[in-house]
Amino acid sequence: MNEPDQPRPAPPDEAKVAALFDGIVGRYDLLNGVLSLGLDRVWRRAAARATVARPGDRALDLGCGTGDLAAALARRGARVTGVDASAGMLAAAWSRCLPGVDLVRGSAFRLPFRDGAFGSVASAFVLRNLDDLPAAFRELARVTRAGGGLALVDITEPASPAIRWGFDAYFRVAAPALGVMTGRRDAYRYLVRSVAHLPAVTDLCADLRRAGFERVRARPLTGGVVTLFTGKRAGGEDADG
Repeated sequence: MNEPDQPRPAPPDEAKVAALFDGIVGRYDLLNGVLSLGLDRVWRRAAARATVARPGDRALDLGCGTGDLAAALARRGARVTGVDASAGMLAAAWSRCLPGVDLVRGSAFRLPFRDGAFGSVASAFVLRNLDDLPAAFRELARVTRAGGGLALVDITEPASPAIRWGFDAYFRVAAPALGVMTGRRDAYRYLVRSVAHLPAVTDLCADLRRAGFERVRARPLTGGVVTLFTGKRAGGEDADG
């Protein structure tokens, strides 16, 4: 991870990230499980619960990957649309025949949906791969109806120096080891670097508010190794201003 006084590197553009994920799709779920010590599904379920999607609501899973978060949203009764820029990831999700889930290839910056199409929007481990987060947040706000829920979860820098040191040390050993095992060192080097792409948690919350979300909260999970960002689209009847 970057030290606080170092500039954060910009992520590559969306097409390059999609191509990288196309190359590791067969190992993607293994990667998530190993790097998270099996906690990635716990974090996705937390994001699904936080959207407060009602049965029958339309829910968007941005950067759906192989479909774990989309499946968690569908189990809560939502009608889910998963979007990803990676054709390989979408093919893997299709092969799982996820009930209640539609899949669409698309860009986070040009979502192919009308304004206010979704009652809730969510993503898991996608933010660090987006090269213009304010633009992506504005697009998410556009397709979320007034009062609709937001839940985004991603890896963040823990506040505790001890936890931060331990996480950083583990991640920098585990990811390159997986790269050697799979023959895709470039992809796993990127995954290590991508942790440094995200701005500070407070800056992310400010960007979400500027995009049109309110009641924005950042809840650290597992000691702050990941953070769950939640909020509501401005303009609902229960808005608190």
